[in-house]
Amino acid sequence: MITRLSRNFMYKVFALLLISFAMPVLADPLKVLRVSIPKAETGFDPERLDDLYSSDICWQIFDTVLDYDYLARPAKLIPGIVREVPAAEQNGRVYTFRVIPGIYFADDPAFKGKRRELVARDIEYSLRRLRDPKLNAPFSWLVENKIVGLDELVEASKRKGKMDYDTPVKGMELLDKYTLRITLKSPDYNFLYAFAFPQTAPVAREVIETYADDTMAHPVGTGPFKLVEWVRKSKIVLERNPNYRGAVLDTRYADMNNEWDREVIKSIGDKKLPLLDRIEIYPVEEEQPRYLSFLNKEVDILDTMHQIYAAQVLKNDKVVPSIAKQGIRVFQEIQPEVTYETFNMENPVVGGYDPQHVALRRAIVMGHNRDQLIQVVYKNFAMVAQSPIPPGVIGYDPTFTAQDQDYNQARAKALLDMFGYVDRDGDGYREQPDGSPLIIQYLNQTGLQYTKYSELWVKSMKNIGIRLVSQQEQFADLLRDQQAGKFMLTDSAWIADYPDAQDFLQLLYGPNSGSANRGRFKLPAYDKLYEQALRLPDSPERNRLYREMCRLILPYAPWRIGVHRAYLHLVQPWVHGFDRHPISHDRYLYLDIDVDAQQAALKK
Repeated sequence: MITRLSRNFMYKVFALLLISFAMPVLADPLKVLRVSIPKAETGFDPERLDDLYSSDICWQIFDTVLDYDYLARPAKLIPGIVREVPAAEQNGRVYTFRVIPGIYFADDPAFKGKRRELVARDIEYSLRRLRDPKLNAPFSWLVENKIVGLDELVEASKRKGKMDYDTPVKGMELLDKYTLRITLKSPDYNFLYAFAFPQTAPVAREVIETYADDTMAHPVGTGPFKLVEWVRKSKIVLERNPNYRGAVLDTRYADMNNEWDREVIKSIGDKKLPLLDRIEIYPVEEEQPRYLSFLNKEVDILDTMHQIYAAQVLKNDKVVPSIAKQGIRVFQEIQPEVTYETFNMENPVVGGYDPQHVALRRAIVMGHNRDQLIQVVYKNFAMVAQSPIPPGVIGYDPTFTAQDQDYNQARAKALLDMFGYVDRDGDGYREQPDGSPLIIQYLNQTGLQYTKYSELWVKSMKNIGIRLVSQQEQFADLLRDQQAGKFMLTDSAWIADYPDAQDFLQLLYGPNSGSANRGRFKLPAYDKLYEQALRLPDSPERNRLYREMCRLILPYAPWRIGVHRAYLHLVQPWVHGFDRHPISHDRYLYLDIDVDAQQAALKK
């Protein structure tokens, strides 16, 4: 018999059950990483990319055929979507790639509701696309003049007006669904590095054909994240890709004497990756707003902090107390990169290989005060570059010196006088030998630091009697005009795509003109040495060829060789797993967020 008391108790229990079923179950808070980058993106179609920052984002969306171990220093190639790093067969002419079965692209309407597996044909298709004449891919040099039959296919496609994606290519054999064998025209022991580039990441043909000219906005890859929002030049949002197969941290090559490696291992361990749910990326080109947004805790990582603020973070190579007490971590590095100004060798004023134009370029180089640039712009967080090859890559020679690039105002003036570049009308500026005006047009980026670049260039050139006029453009527009050859003298920088000097020396290789070789420098003797070096593995003989190539360019002065910059990357204390890689820079796959610490800091 149920008493009134027991009935009341039951009613209360029933009411509580109803309430508990009606209340939403609170999920774990999302792990959201917010990042500030110093340049605006151009888009996310791997084969069409030319800039570092878009490439770094594509590394989150697309798997590459090969990858770099996160902790290995120097950089070490490891398998990406393949079972193993291919061996060099037939003395570096043949490489066989065996794709891991069961890797799937992120879901997309292009697949018409079906789950799409990545196969060997996707690698083959992407390599063809990299050479599509209509695409004019900036990184086509990765496979140009290399794979047997591919260049002939490209030439035939040019005649037809359309790239042939179906006719078999002798040098790209599909042995089965998951196996691709590539045969090269000649030995190339650096060829495998090309497959760790985002630009060779496999894309699905259905996606490319579905989105046609809008592929930059529709990246569909097999990587750990997918693009869910893009406000151009303002905000990029990535979210975890539910189709990603997962990964774990490999600690075999960790340096336990390195505090960053130790922290990665402690915080990430053997957890299944990725750990982040969402990544918000904010391009901010002005340095002060970027720095302040980090100090205000609006972003979690300040990527590539400019040297102008370095003194506010480091003093005597130690983190200043105001930064240290907040728990902010400072990652320091000299990146494997080089800055340079390149002349357009096809320009009628500064181009050419005759003595008159060579003399003009050499005088401009010697008249530019590079030491002042290091002091004023880089606040001494940079070192003079002696060649195109930076520290940290195979083939770098710390004993190599380039006196032809040293600042020497007197020699610059004497050289100009000798070749008839004199002031004929008494206005303080020199004319060309034929009496026509001599005006050097200098093209560089927008932003405070680049304005200072320009001011220093104007001042240096005025001191030797040359009128220089500066024009600044947004980064994406600058890249477009450089590739099209619409410049006389322009500011550039190149960071290592792979850890070998070849990556930098190819910037002056004649057949790369109009792509990586933006200045269109063409010197048969240089090209011959470059091609000889391709046929050699890492060896003293190859290093000798690298050194000779560096020496050979100096008399012609196609570049004003700049500096190797030192960078700081700032990391909030609630971010774990950060260890910036020298080649594949921002690997969000390995990062984690302490959400409680992040939220507590934001409430302060």
